Formats: sequence, C-alpha cells, structure tokens
Amino acid sequence: MNIYQIEELLNFAKKQMLKKIILIIIIPAAAIFLGLKFIKISTVDPPIINQLKTKFSGNIEDSPFQKEYLNKDGLVVVNVWAPWCKPCIQEIPTFKKISKENPNIKFVFLSIDEDAEKLKTFLANNTINDITLQNIEYIEAIKTFLGGNGLLGYSSIPLTFIIKDGKVIDKNVGSIDYNEFTTHLKTLQ
Repeated sequence: MNIYQIEELLNFAKKQMLKKIILIIIIPAAAIFLGLKFIKISTVDPPIINQLKTKFSGNIEDSPFQKEYLNKDGLVVVNVWAPWCKPCIQEIPTFKKISKENPNIKFVFLSIDEDAEKLKTFLANNTINDITLQNIEYIEAIKTFLGGNGLLGYSSIPLTFIIKDGKVIDKNVGSIDYNEFTTHLKTLQ
C-alpha cells in the first residue's frame, strides 16, 4: 500500500465518521422536534389569561373556594382545563379513576372556558367537580390562587397542581400519566 492509498483510505474513513456524527446529531434532533409536535397540550387563548391577570382588591380568606379547597389539610388536586381542549377531555376519565381510588384526596377542576353554554352542555354529560370562572363567589380566590403561586405564566392546558396543607407543592403541564401520577400522590400522602 502506498502513501496515496493510505491517504485515500483515511479520507474515506473521515467521511464515514462524519456521516455517522451527522446522523447521531440529526436523528435525535428530529425525534425531539417531532416529539414536541405531539405533546398533549393546548394553547390557552390570551384573553382568558389576561382576564385572570387582571388586578383586583379584596379579601378572599372567607371565600368558599379558599375555605373548601385551598385551606384543607391533606392533598388537593387542582386541574385547569377547558371543554375545547382535547388533552383535557382525554384525561378526565383518568382523574375520575384516581379520584375514586383516593377518596381522601380532594379533586377540583377549574374550567377556563368563556362560553358558559358550551360548558353547561359538557358538564350535563360529564360528572366532574367543576368550578368555572363564571362563578362569582370563586373568581377572586381563583385569581389569587393562580397569580399568587406564579401559575399565570403558563399558556398551555391542561395544568395540574397538587396542594398539600394549603400550599402548591407540584405543578404538571400537559396530560397526566395514570401510573406516574398515582405513584407520586402516594409518596405525598
């Protein structure tokens, strides 16, 4: 083998190695890109978030929402959802199952739908413990809960928060996984 053949062989090996390196970079990058396309979340309409961000004054300590859900001992799971959010609807049966298996945990669903009629129709066909933004008794407490816990920075739903003894201890953006979520809840009890 002469020097030119060795040099040609080295160039060939470099090209093959370069191809492998490119594939090692491109394939995972493409997988991540495509994976992000299929994450189960829905973007929230900005007017709804802006409505929640509206500043207000008032004492919410005596509100039914505060007393019934936020000041409880133990665990409370709060899910922010809307009837037009497909991933939200898909996870409702999962929440129902988890709720039935864990009667000591309080579950509440905060609907951010602005169309009260569509929400009423949905709730008539689906039994869930829903509190809506239209509920005047709860709106200020909900705004305080979301804003005070830095939760208004999210622009996707579903959002799930775990509250323990009145404090948010965990947040999940996107649909929950039954096995992971139930295991996590057990560690928190």
